[in-house]
Amino acid sequence: MEIERGTKVQLVFPGDEERFCGIMVGLFPDAYLILSIPFTATMKKKAKKKHVVTGRYVHCGTVYGFRAMVMNYIVDPASLLFLEYPSHVEVLELRREPRVPCLFPATLVRDDDTPRTGILTDLSPSGCRVSLRGAGGVPFTGGDRVKLEFYAVEPKNQYIRFTEVTNVTTRDGVLHLGLRFDSVHRGFRKAITHFVGELALELAHVPVAART
Repeated sequence: MEIERGTKVQLVFPGDEERFCGIMVGLFPDAYLILSIPFTATMKKKAKKKHVVTGRYVHCGTVYGFRAMVMNYIVDPASLLFLEYPSHVEVLELRREPRVPCLFPATLVRDDDTPRTGILTDLSPSGCRVSLRGAGGVPFTGGDRVKLEFYAVEPKNQYIRFTEVTNVTTRDGVLHLGLRFDSVHRGFRKAITHFVGELALELAHVPVAART
């Protein structure tokens, strides 16, 4: 089971859409997991011995899911939930790296061309997709090197990265470019991986099926 101490784990009980968030604080392989989790009145009702819970978490940018049986819980000296060690762990994101939707203002510059503004519409640790309207006079092609500037929420949160165009499509007068980050600084990749992983976890509503 690929998981580290301090990892956020989302828990969902059968027949209930409410999600509970815990922190993995310990484990004993093939025996049990220990999660630190607030025990509200609702949680106490659900976390009965032998109840089955679905868990989801992110490790290295990939979303994993599992089912496990509740073994026990304690509330003193800390609120801890003990789960049976999962016999199966499912990869919920089939991409090598998860890609999540977003809407960030972006600017593209190719060589000495005039900068073109657009919207960064999805993002992964290794690349992104940018949409440009009215870019018919800028025939981007696969392999082009393009400087990408984008920011999240506020202009002060700006990123500037060199990219390579991997694919080009046009739909309804909008040009869509697939971009691969040319050289990713470790700090940038770590930040993007965390952002993508957290959002991918929130979007992971597919059922967890045991691996066959």
